[in-house]
Amino acid sequence: MSIISVVPWNGHKAAASFTFDDASESHITNLFPLVEKMGIKVTCFLTGDSWYFRHNYDKFLQMAQAGHEMGNHTETHPKLTQLSDADRRREILDYKEFLKEQLPGLPFNVFGTPYCDNNEDVQKIIGQEHYISRDCRGYGRITWDREPNWLSMDSKAWQRSLNTVEEFQQIARDTNDAGEWIIYMNHGVDTDLNNDYSINPDDLAAIIQQANDLDMWIAPFGVVGAYHRASFALQDATANNTEKGIKISWELPHPKMPRSVPMKIRLDLEELQRNMGRTDCNRISQNGKELNQNDDGSYTIEFMELALSITP
Repeated sequence: MSIISVVPWNGHKAAASFTFDDASESHITNLFPLVEKMGIKVTCFLTGDSWYFRHNYDKFLQMAQAGHEMGNHTETHPKLTQLSDADRRREILDYKEFLKEQLPGLPFNVFGTPYCDNNEDVQKIIGQEHYISRDCRGYGRITWDREPNWLSMDSKAWQRSLNTVEEFQQIARDTNDAGEWIIYMNHGVDTDLNNDYSINPDDLAAIIQQANDLDMWIAPFGVVGAYHRASFALQDATANNTEKGIKISWELPHPKMPRSVPMKIRLDLEELQRNMGRTDCNRISQNGKELNQNDDGSYTIEFMELALSITP
């Protein structure tokens, strides 16, 4: 039995992430104002293969500064399984460093595979600098209690000729009923009927609104992914007696995790006190700051502190 119980999906029944590939002009002209108006944050996977991106780094930096996540999508958008290791490193690792130079202050620690083309050799390189990576081979629904392959996360891809708004809204309902996480994959956001991979802004808004009406946790891919990955690390937390009380600690699951990962947790203090023989300890704190219970009885901790204290 785990010492710490994590509240699934940050206190929501389910979660949804909206991701957008290839750094097109429509992400700035259509997507950015739309999601800002709707009050949600999304993930954009940036590739150097985009002419618009190469000439408008500042616009995507502005979007990131508004709270939207920017991810690595390779320099030239190749099929990574068909490259040598040296070329994969250039496309993935060298390009990450280039992105960090062009959009300073951003970690670029999430990845999206071009064409969803992935295998173990590709993942070995992705995993050196990214704690999570998105593919798109199936339904895009991730369960809470089963640990996925963090470097090959499924997503549901939009294609105008194959998908409908009603279908994607039903996916949200099904995901919510199952208490899961749906990862949506999109490309352009415009009314160009000749682009089969573009989604009409009104259609996108309707899909987002459906998830919002269901009170799903709508957050960027890396934000939900970090929370989910951290939840498995907390399952292995250990408790030890100290001179000042009880210390609960855990390990970092990947060196490129975000700087901050707030987590909603529950602690059975009575059970912990009995097991540790410290019935006097009931004050929970991190880094010297006492934590108060949330209205639902949970505590919000900072996972990246890697420990919490329980003192008299």
